[in-house]
Amino acid sequence: MENLYINIGSLLVGVLILIFAAKYLVEGLVGLAARLAVTPFVLAMLIISIDLEEFAPAVIGAYQHLTALAFGSILGTVIFLIFLALGSAAALFPIRHPDFPLKYIWMLGGVLLLVFLLAFDGEISRPDGFIVLGVYGAFMAYLITDLRRTRAAKEEIEEAEEEVEKIIREPAWHFPLMLVGGLIGLVVGALLVIKGVKAVLIWTGIAETILGLTLLAIAANSVELVEAIIPAQKGHPEVVIGNVAGSSFFQLLFTLGICALIRPLTVEAVALDYFFPAVALSWLILLIIVWRGHTPRWVGITLMALYVLFVVGTVMLGLKI
Repeated sequence: MENLYINIGSLLVGVLILIFAAKYLVEGLVGLAARLAVTPFVLAMLIISIDLEEFAPAVIGAYQHLTALAFGSILGTVIFLIFLALGSAAALFPIRHPDFPLKYIWMLGGVLLLVFLLAFDGEISRPDGFIVLGVYGAFMAYLITDLRRTRAAKEEIEEAEEEVEKIIREPAWHFPLMLVGGLIGLVVGALLVIKGVKAVLIWTGIAETILGLTLLAIAANSVELVEAIIPAQKGHPEVVIGNVAGSSFFQLLFTLGICALIRPLTVEAVALDYFFPAVALSWLILLIIVWRGHTPRWVGITLMALYVLFVVGTVMLGLKI
C-alpha cells in the first residue's frame, strides 16, 4: 500500500511537470520558428492546436505496451473536455457563442465515426495511424485557410498572437533551452504519470481502457479546466468552444496516429460496446450546445453531473460492481 501512495504521488508530480514542460516546449518552438520568419498567424495556430500535456502520456503508454490504456485516454479526453471542461466553464460563467461555426462540430462527428470504423476490428494498426495523420494534415490545412476569414475565430487568434509577441521578445538564447528543457520535462512527467497509473492498474486489476478513460484522461487534461474557465471569465466564449473542439481533433487524429505508428493500439471490446456510445453522446450534446448558441449555468452543471456519473459508472464497470 505504501508503494501505491508513492506511485500516486509520482503521478501528481508528473502532472505538474507536464503542465510546465508543455508550456516551455511550445514557447521554445514558437521562439525558434519566429527566428525562421514564420508568420505570427501560423505561430498562433501552433499555440492553439498543440496539446502536449495530453499527447505525451498517451505516447509513452503506447511505447510501454499499454496500448489499450493509451486508446482509452484518447477517448476519455473527448468526454472530459465536453462534459467537465466546458461544463465547469459554463457553470461558473454562462457563455454565449452564437458565431461558432457548426461545421467544425459536424467534422468532429465525422472524425469520431472514422475512428470507430478503424477500431471496429479490435485494433488501430499502423496503416490506420497513417490514415488519421493524413486526415489531420488535411484538416489543419483547411483550418488555417478557413480561420483567416472566419470572424468567430478572431478573438482566439488575436489572443494567441499577443502571446506570440510576448514570447518572441525573450532573448534568442532562451529558446533552445526552453525546447530542450521542455522536451526532457515532458518525457519525465509522462513517465511519472504512467508509472502512477500502472501502479493503480496492478493494484485494482481494472482494465487498461477504463483507467485510460478515467484516471489518465483526468490527469493529462487537468490543465484544460483552467484553459476553459479563464476565457469564459474574460468573456471570450468562442475560445472555450474552440479549445474543446481543437483539443478533441488533436487527440483523435494526431495523438492517435502517432501512438499507432509507435505500436498498434489494442481496442478492447468494452471500448466498442460502452465507451464509443458515451463519446458519441458527448458529441451530440456538444452539437446541440453549439447549435443553440449559448450554454447557460444549468447546462454547465448538468454536463459536470454527467461526467461524474460517467466516471462512477466506468469505475463500477471496471470493478464489476
